[in-house]
Amino acid sequence: MRIALIGPYAGATLSAQFPFTAADGGLPPGYPGAPLMTALAKALVERGHRVGCISTDYTTPVDQLEPFRAFHAPGVTAYFCPQRPHSFRSSGGRRGRSLDHFKFERECLLAAIKDFAPDLIHAHWTYEFVWAALDSGIPTLATAHDSPAKVLRFTPNLYRASRYLMARHVLARVRHLTAVSPDLADDLRHWTNAPISVVPNPIPNDVLAVAGCTATAFQSKSFVMVLNGWTSLKNGATALRAFSRARRADPQLKLTCFGAGFEHAGPAHVWAQRHGFDVNVSFRGPVPHRAIIEQMCNSTALLHPSRWEACCMSIAEAMSVGLPVIAGRKTDGVPWQLDNGAAGALVDVTDPEDTAASIVRMASDAVQWERWSVAARARARRLFSSDAVVDRYIELYAGVQSAGIETAAALNPTP
Repeated sequence: MRIALIGPYAGATLSAQFPFTAADGGLPPGYPGAPLMTALAKALVERGHRVGCISTDYTTPVDQLEPFRAFHAPGVTAYFCPQRPHSFRSSGGRRGRSLDHFKFERECLLAAIKDFAPDLIHAHWTYEFVWAALDSGIPTLATAHDSPAKVLRFTPNLYRASRYLMARHVLARVRHLTAVSPDLADDLRHWTNAPISVVPNPIPNDVLAVAGCTATAFQSKSFVMVLNGWTSLKNGATALRAFSRARRADPQLKLTCFGAGFEHAGPAHVWAQRHGFDVNVSFRGPVPHRAIIEQMCNSTALLHPSRWEACCMSIAEAMSVGLPVIAGRKTDGVPWQLDNGAAGALVDVTDPEDTAASIVRMASDAVQWERWSVAARARARRLFSSDAVVDRYIELYAGVQSAGIETAAALNPTP
């Protein structure tokens, strides 16, 4: 089957998994972040499908990509379409992308879809990617990764309001929909008439194969935090405040921060210095994915203070290597991931005292640490293994194709 997977891809992550033709030159940067889409593409190619990986890139000049650039490897073609660099300000004679709900980007995505000519589309995030897929008329499975209403509530600005309106338009049109957690499915049910299947995000097989944490990791007193964005939604300020309080009880504690906004001299670092919360804290910002996994394997716990998640990949990856997690008991998606506390510590992430107390307990209770490590690793394999996720998606693809055939027959009855 020819399957188009439309969503955010990092060029470096794709290049690490597929031998693209050297004559094409290097892949564009694409979207930075976790290798979710690449993991799914690799699993489908390994099962004999031909996959088109279609994404956008806002760092490469528009005229270098318009309407798309294609790169080829055995079993896969990667398409990078342009994305205008600003949400509202004009650039290069083009107005901001939010002013027309990503119309230019959707047109370029549609051109890439037509070039690949898939039998089926699996589009991710209920914004421009799914919108373009639906406009193609090709049978489409949409996967939701966030709750637009809750994202807008935690980050109330014009850009998120525009994204919210896009999602409402898209969800009203979707006929086949999955969500990455039960909480997210519950959020979306009143916006769509489509049935919603829960299919978690997959963890790459090479991450699942990592040996994982040991007693030496517990003894390191080193915590890791992986957040993309210095925002109230991600709640990094509360975590840094809590870590500073935890160090009063145990001055040997260390924290390493990864992700956009947490680079050296970035906004998180500057804020922490101003408030005196930077002692024993390393700000490393965006780094290659393998560096994060390596740090996880040598740490005591993942500190994840986010106030909302759907199916957090950082938590899932920590679980997969047996790294216990401290995260929010009221954060949507998290109690489900951590099996209601059986596979990690659930705390009030808005309370620095409660979070600090959990950090101290995590670093001092070897017996409980071992219980959470074992439980987390086992649960990650049940929920997030690529094989299990892809098996479920292939079942759903068959249903989407069957429904498309039935619809086509109804619209074009035999005389």
